[in-house]
Amino acid sequence: MPSTELPSPAVQLAKLCAAALAIRWVYDIALYFAMGDNGLLGVDSGDYLSRARLHAAELLKGGISGWSWLGIDVMQMPVFTWSTALSALISDPRAALVYVLFQGIADTGICAIVYCIAREFDPRTAMPAGVAAAINPTQIVAAGMLYPDTPFTLFVALMLLGTLRWLKSPSWCSVLVVGLALAAAVWTRVLIAPFGAALIVFLLLASLVTRRFARTVLAQICVAGLLYGAAVGTLSLRNHVQYGTWQLTPQSGMHLSRWIVPLVKQAKDGTPWRETYEEMERRTHDRFGEVLADDPFELSRQYTTIAMEELPRLGAAAIVKAWAFGAALNVGTPAIVLSPPVLQLPRTGFYDTPGANMTEKMFNFMFRSDNRLYAWILLAGTVGLIVVRLLQLAGLAALIRTGQNYLGLLVLAGWCAFILLVNGPIASPKYRLPMEPALAVLTGAGWRARTLFSRPSPG
Repeated sequence: MPSTELPSPAVQLAKLCAAALAIRWVYDIALYFAMGDNGLLGVDSGDYLSRARLHAAELLKGGISGWSWLGIDVMQMPVFTWSTALSALISDPRAALVYVLFQGIADTGICAIVYCIAREFDPRTAMPAGVAAAINPTQIVAAGMLYPDTPFTLFVALMLLGTLRWLKSPSWCSVLVVGLALAAAVWTRVLIAPFGAALIVFLLLASLVTRRFARTVLAQICVAGLLYGAAVGTLSLRNHVQYGTWQLTPQSGMHLSRWIVPLVKQAKDGTPWRETYEEMERRTHDRFGEVLADDPFELSRQYTTIAMEELPRLGAAAIVKAWAFGAALNVGTPAIVLSPPVLQLPRTGFYDTPGANMTEKMFNFMFRSDNRLYAWILLAGTVGLIVVRLLQLAGLAALIRTGQNYLGLLVLAGWCAFILLVNGPIASPKYRLPMEPALAVLTGAGWRARTLFSRPSPG
């Protein structure tokens, strides 16, 4: 009689990782040979590549010292700076290819971590969740482009895994994973900073709710907090020494003025994004002069001043509406539209698409595109994504129904809500990438939803 014994988790994980890495590297190499660097670059990638080569050149001639080790541009976080500079050191002409090949390994690591996270809920969901991550277009496309999002998501996945394991059974190993992953994530994309502080508080409250609070548990939480605080504090200290400010990043002003205000106004009365963008630029120059500040933090302050004058006029209802549309687009836009062969198809971009309101703009973008091929790709991708989202909702319902590991599920839900809140009205598939580890776990649970409760978990 043939054996029905399932492969061991180690064998499953090895096969999963091999398949995931092969998919990513074949995709990357195919795009590179078909399109050169253009097949691996997005909107801001050219600037990232230039900084990487500059940083690598400074390293070779010994010009890096002091705070410049953290990066020669405060707009870019250290981990991304180091990884792109390393790629340029390995092969300057092929720095973009080297970087995305590294990202293929990092994203394969995400697939493995997703497998492990799913096992924390139910071992039967692990392989479907891992497969969902391995074939996830959002992960594959993002890993094939020169952006900081994939390494950031790797550290996020580690943070989530460490948190779930600590909530099940507090240990020094799991709490060190949480603290170190949070620190590395902050040094990759600073947007995680408020979530990190909230997570430390959550761990403390969870230990009280589950009646596990003790000196050792408090010490573990403090260590995680110190690791996270040291990473945040180092960035803040660097900025204070160089620019006299304790702020973590100078990006907030331009983010508010160039994106938030125009998109909120668009949600309010249908004013095209570009029109408000140009108006905010004119108002900033009218107030502060034709040549704006050289200091990036002072420049951010100038943009913030103008933006904060306009936002109250637009009203809370318009802000909520803009955030709701942004969340819907971030969750519902297929990643295939970011892939360079599709991204570079000639067409009118979403924010320049005409429409009296956001709903009409979305309809026109999907059904009245000036590029028929792009429209069909977008529609097909959207339909596929809707099916996946329904499967994930089924997975969420299944996990809620078990009544087990509710704290872990709360962490996953809280993280997804945080990402949607931080991204606000700015919509792009790459902005939802940090949510994908949690969504892949829900996909795995959805795939097993019909049988998940038919018999006890094998443990």
